Amino acid sequence: MHDHVIERKKEKMRLNGQMLRSPMKVFGAYGDLGKKVFADGALSKKHKELTALAVAVSQNCFD
Repeated sequence: MHDHVIERKKEKMRLNGQMLRSPMKVFGAYGDLGKKVFADGALSKKHKELTALAVAVSQNCFD
């Protein structure tokens, strides 16, 4: 399973690189949204990240 995770990570990095080189602005806007969502506010960044981790684990999302 370890090799599968490494291969998925390499493919994700390759696709992210393609999207960053794209003239479309969606990928950058999505990244900006993520930064704003996880910024300190009513909940701390730490609590938001822990909540996201708990959801990912509960949904078997290992990326």
